[in-house]
Amino acid sequence: MREPFSAGESPLPHDGGIAMPPGPQWRCRLLPAPGVAGEPLSAAQRQHAQALLQQLRPAGIALAAPVPHPAGLLCHARPAADGRVQAYALLRSDRSVEMAAVLPTGCWPPHAHAWWPGVYEIPLLQQLTPLLLPLAGALALPAPRSLQMTLLALQGSALIAKHRHGSERAYPLPPGVDRIALPPVALDHCNDDFRSALIRALDQVRLCAGAGAATAFYL
Repeated sequence: MREPFSAGESPLPHDGGIAMPPGPQWRCRLLPAPGVAGEPLSAAQRQHAQALLQQLRPAGIALAAPVPHPAGLLCHARPAADGRVQAYALLRSDRSVEMAAVLPTGCWPPHAHAWWPGVYEIPLLQQLTPLLLPLAGALALPAPRSLQMTLLALQGSALIAKHRHGSERAYPLPPGVDRIALPPVALDHCNDDFRSALIRALDQVRLCAGAGAATAFYL
């Protein structure tokens, strides 16, 4: 039985990359334990994994049915006229999963590219139990599995957060900061310890922008 997803022509442009619009981007990878090979997948496991992959909603954005891609199997949002997509989920041939989304931004003078809190955090938390844990199980990913997140293309952007006095304001990312790699979080059980570790990781973006710790909106 061929393992686990055949490569094919990408429905999106070019050299195996995935074309996305400009702007701040959230990327999250679901990774197996390094250097540990999993057991071959059954046909039922592959079918289940494909169904779960399509249900993922990076930053709350719906994805279309999976299609072959040179790196594995790809679900992506509806392309714009120029072929770029706002979000995707990619199941790689090594069974790792990568999802990404360009964050919706707006103008908060003087910042032209500001995004609202929770735009990627809340959908991630909502999908942990119904989708990500079952997907890791369907793919038979060896433990300890981990979530590794990165914020990209941050130069010139700002996030919206409440000031300590209660009013909202825009917090620009420091000059020269274009990328923030968050601490990896072990994903074996969706318990209180895991959620606390995940929230601490997510808070690093706010801390980098000088916005302080998050409030309970993550939960």
